[in-house]
Parts: sequence; structure tokens; C-alpha cells
Amino acid sequence: MKAQRHSMPVASSVATEKGETVSIYVDHNHPLLQLKRALPWEALCEVMTRHWRRAGKNTDGRPGLAWDVTLYVPLVVLMLVKNLKARDMEAYLAENVVARVFIGRQDDINPQIRDHSNIARASTALGREGVEEVNALMLHVAKDCGFADPSMLSSDTTAQELPIGYPNEPGILRGWAQRCGRALVKLKTRGVGGVDHALDQVQTILRSVKEHHLFAKGNQGKRQVLTRLLTEVGQLVVHTRPMVTRLGQSRDRVTQRATATLVAMHEVAKRLIPQIVQWITTGVVAKGKIIHAGVTQARAIVRHKAGKQVEFGLPYLLSRLGGGYVFGTLIRGVVDESKMPLQALAGYRAIFGAQATPTLLVYDRGGYATATLQALAHEGVKEIGIQPKGQGTWRVAEAVRETVRSERGKTEGIIGTLKTDKYGFNKPKERLWQTLEMAGPRSILSFNLNKLMRDVVRTDR
Repeated sequence: MKAQRHSMPVASSVATEKGETVSIYVDHNHPLLQLKRALPWEALCEVMTRHWRRAGKNTDGRPGLAWDVTLYVPLVVLMLVKNLKARDMEAYLAENVVARVFIGRQDDINPQIRDHSNIARASTALGREGVEEVNALMLHVAKDCGFADPSMLSSDTTAQELPIGYPNEPGILRGWAQRCGRALVKLKTRGVGGVDHALDQVQTILRSVKEHHLFAKGNQGKRQVLTRLLTEVGQLVVHTRPMVTRLGQSRDRVTQRATATLVAMHEVAKRLIPQIVQWITTGVVAKGKIIHAGVTQARAIVRHKAGKQVEFGLPYLLSRLGGGYVFGTLIRGVVDESKMPLQALAGYRAIFGAQATPTLLVYDRGGYATATLQALAHEGVKEIGIQPKGQGTWRVAEAVRETVRSERGKTEGIIGTLKTDKYGFNKPKERLWQTLEMAGPRSILSFNLNKLMRDVVRTDR
């Protein structure tokens, strides 16, 4: 721990064969402890307990090991502030004195509080909705403290890029076949009949993918191999469909999970094959094109940015309040830029109340549409700072336009900050959808907690 001005390390006389107990003075004005005093712990406990109970945790005193809410609430908050993974959090708690004071366990002589698996369960059980509700609490705290100005709302769309390779059609089909193959291997270990023929078909698909990458020459040759690939994928679906129907009532857990994987891959193939056929026949990429067999929510988002024409990942709408606090929404379905200002207003009211309305709403020219402008005016937005397209006219005075341009730049800056390694908005390490959809809101909450801590420290100074 970095020594503060009033830090007084004192060697302890208490020692055992397993180690020594050391008493260290922690400054009352340490930033983490100032943040701790500013947070609404009763509301945080209520929100997290509700979501943990929904996830099946023993928070009601049922028989068995109770879920220690008084430990896990500050532990999860600290984990969000530091934006650490479970294993890193375990090490941080073991070594950092201020962390133990923050979670209220400074008098516990045990070197560890909980291992990484319990920490991971506490974080995962909170869920995306729990993280978003905690973030809404932080926005209310920032507003009550005077750090956030809800009269100003600036929004923009971005993409949470995923750690995937460039999504060409053979690569997507290879990922699809590999998932089917792993499920079929599990069924084979359970003695299910008719699996060998399907596994042979999986290997046929993988060989065709390799042929496309290594040996097919020219566009015509590659399209011929890709057409054959689609036929082989369809044959695998035909081979496995009766198997899925036959095993639908199985009570074996491994069989159930393998069957569920095959069902999911059948749904992916049902959507993906027509999209690839459209591209082969017309050369036009289908709207809502699947780019990853495991994460079907991912999309190709055209950005037209310098050096990056397209981003591959999850589309997000990020909104910034005056003062720099952020909230965001994962966009479901096709991204329609002209509707995003209305969606930003809906997200704002979900946090601050159904009747809450910002005085100034800022968006780029993608949101400029007559129907959108009329709807915003009808909802009570007094100043609509949406940059006009072409020869369109501004809906705000010249003096307000400078504020609009400034807010647009600050919003872009915050999006860039979220995508740094500190907050990890881009390329999250999670692989399951249940945890992957938490990654974006968790990065946003981590940003808001750190900003709240900086604002509290600056105010005290």
C-alpha cells in the first residue's frame, strides 16, 4: 500500500507458525474510504439481495450455508471499482489493507476472505439487470451530490467489439460445425446410437473449410466450395434432427446439454444458410447477418471511421449526462439511427422517472428525422440539439450549438475511455452469453464509480 501522510506502520508482537499479524494505520481520507462513506449502502444491499435471491442464493436464512450479504455487497462494489476478475480480486483482498477496511473485515486475522470461485459466483449472480440497477443508483447519488446534471443528455451509438477473428462465411460455418461436433462427442460417451455418421459429416465440413482456405483459387472456385459447404451443413442438420427429437425427454444432464446445443445450432443454421445464399447470389450482405455461431447477437456495424470501416460486435447506445456520468443500452435487432434519440430518452426516464425530461438532448446527424424531432418536441424536450442533415435547419439557437458541439466531443471522449484497458468495454474475456451481456454494463458502472470517487475527493479537497 502506498504510504499516506499519516500512515504509521507498527510491527505486531503477535506471531504464529503460519505467519504474523501486522497493524497498519489507514488514512481516514483515503479515496476508497471517502467513496465508501458516499455510497448508499442500504439501497445497495436491497438491490443486490433481491437479485441474489432471484438467482437462488440463500439470503433468507434457509437451512444450509447462508449467503453473507454484509460481506459480498462491499466486495462486489470494490470489484467493480477496480474492474478486477475473480482471481485478481482474491489476490487484491489478500494483500491490500485498504481493501479489507473497505469491506469491513480489517479485524479478521485470516489472510483470505473468500476464494475466487465464491467471488465469481457473487458477481455472476448479480446479473445484467442487477448491474444496471446499481448503476442507476450511482447516477442518483451523483445527481444528489451535484456532480451530475440530468438537464443535459448526449447520446451516441458504438460497438462493443468481441475477441473474434474476421467473420468470413467458411469461418462461421467451421465454428458452427465444431460446436455440433463437441455436442455429438458428449452424446457418444452416453452411448447414443447413430452419432458416428454425424461425426463423419462434421469432419467432412471441416475438410471443406480447409479446402476453401488453402486450395480454392479465384472467386469462382471459392464460391463452388462454399456452395458445397452449405449442402454439407444441411445434411448434418438432417442427420441430427431425428436424434434431437428422440433425446428430447432424456433426464441425463450431459445428454440434455448436448441436445440443447444441437437445437441451438439448428436455429442458427436456419437463419444463417439463407443469409449466405443471398450473399452468393446477389453479392449483398443480409441485414442482421450472423457473424458468430456462438454469439448470435453479434452484428457487423458499419462505422465509416478512419482505418476501421466495420466493427464486429454488440451494438450499444451510450448516453452521457452533464458532468460526465454514463448509462448504456444494448440495442436489440437492427440499429436504426433515426430512432436512437427516442431510445436514449426512454433509457433516461427508466432511471429518473417516467415524467423526467432533459432540457437539452444532443445527438449526431444520424438521429435527424422529421418524425423523431416531432416526437421529442411532443415529449417535452425544450432544446433538441441534433445536427441537421444536408440543408436542414438547426432546432436550437447559435449560442446553444457551441454547447452541442462540446457535448458531442465529450461523449466521443468518454466512449474512447470506456474502451481502454482500465475499463475493458471492448473485447471482454467472457464466453457465455449470460456473463457476456454483463460485460458492457459492468464497464459502465466501473467508470461511474471511479468518477464518483474522483468527484468526492476533489470536493473534499
